[in-house]
Amino acid sequence: MEIIRYHAMSREVDDRTWRRYERRMQQSKAGWVLGVGLLLAACGSPPPPETPKAPEPAPAPPPAPEAKPEPKAEEPPPQDTPEAPPAAETPKSTATIGGVSISEIDPKTLIAAVQKAGWAPEEVQINHGTVGKFESIEFGILKGTDKGTFELVRRAAKPTGSSGSMMSPKDQAKMREDRGAVFLDEQAEVVIMIVVDGKPAVAKKVLELVLKK
Repeated sequence: MEIIRYHAMSREVDDRTWRRYERRMQQSKAGWVLGVGLLLAACGSPPPPETPKAPEPAPAPPPAPEAKPEPKAEEPPPQDTPEAPPAAETPKSTATIGGVSISEIDPKTLIAAVQKAGWAPEEVQINHGTVGKFESIEFGILKGTDKGTFELVRRAAKPTGSSGSMMSPKDQAKMREDRGAVFLDEQAEVVIMIVVDGKPAVAKKVLELVLKK
């Protein structure tokens, strides 16, 4: 009987010891879980993973340097075009009619001198004009039954821009010298031509009356 009670007591003791062991294990486990929880709380939650930053754009290439215009070659300063030398002035004839050079005498003075010599009517029709660089004064002469023409050709004081031309005094003198009286001042470019119909000798007398050389 005593042996049985011992075994029974031993079993009871073992049961109590096992229960105490389980309680300790549970308490130890609870304490371990609590410690881990406190530790985690103390350390805080791990930070969220950083969002990767977008790569910064590559810097724009520096602007290309502006092309500088090439300096223009300096143009030489315009040179003044040398003026054409003035045309040599035509000398004035020393021959005169009515006291005026035949290079300058006007139609009215010329006719008055011929009228004074008795070889022009009171009313005279004049052909006066300039073609190119030459001027012509022409009118009719008359004395009794003799009649003809008096013509003076000279370089014009105001030439025209006409494309036409008049024969030079020298050329006209050659054409008329056989028909009447001719006086040519070649240097002054002036000629006087007097024609009396059919009477060259009379024409020469008229020239001698009005012209002073």
